[in-house]
Amino acid sequence: MAIIFDDSKSINDYLKKPESHPESFASLCKRQATGLKLVSDEMEQDRKEQEEMAKLRKMSYERKYKLFFENIDLIMRHRDEIISTPRYANIDAHYALGGGGCYIGPISTTRSYNFAGTQVNINLKLGALLELWDTDTFRVGCKCGGTAVIRYFSGSPLSGASVAAAACPKCKEVLHGIRSRSFGDYMGTMLTKLAENTEKVIKDIIAKWTLAEAECVKKNAEGKFSRSCRPGGEFRGEEPACSLETMINELRLKEFGAD
Repeated sequence: MAIIFDDSKSINDYLKKPESHPESFASLCKRQATGLKLVSDEMEQDRKEQEEMAKLRKMSYERKYKLFFENIDLIMRHRDEIISTPRYANIDAHYALGGGGCYIGPISTTRSYNFAGTQVNINLKLGALLELWDTDTFRVGCKCGGTAVIRYFSGSPLSGASVAAAACPKCKEVLHGIRSRSFGDYMGTMLTKLAENTEKVIKDIIAKWTLAEAECVKKNAEGKFSRSCRPGGEFRGEEPACSLETMINELRLKEFGAD
């Protein structure tokens, strides 16, 4: 009998034991008599709300994905400007690169961390994605003479076989069935860039915290506060990233003004 693996799931999904809540008959009767449910109405309501929000996010990412590749030529023309402009470079672009592999399931371009009970997600940013597309692994020639960029890849980490799809900024064609690289090359290059992406975020936070501490020391020394200044009150972030939609419109207006 053949074993068939679904690439949309990781091996952990296959090995995971089903979640169950064993309960004795006596406990069941006692619980039902008091009207207490294993899953409360409030828990069920929260689950439904989370599902609705997940559906909305999925629809939003699908729309952004389509908009992104409809304007891939515009984005690539302004590559250097985007990378050097934080409000552009920090735009979330994790949905623009997809794929999966046998035994490991879908690739993740998002890293989730928990810091003292606070959930922090660090997504692949647009600047990092454009730098990834600068590597030979994620570029391929197009029949039009242009250079297409890989937007999806899948394969096997055991055999190394892979297949990929790419988008050409020059002719807007989508190239399918690309088999010129190993799955390991794709994964290794992508994971390296994701690690750099995460390190940059953490280093930026540390740098800004250091500045906040220095500012507090200065203000406390000058006696500007009746109470001691705390770094948490002086901590500042960067200029917020704009949306993909805003960036595309601004770049269109810039090109229009240059005509």
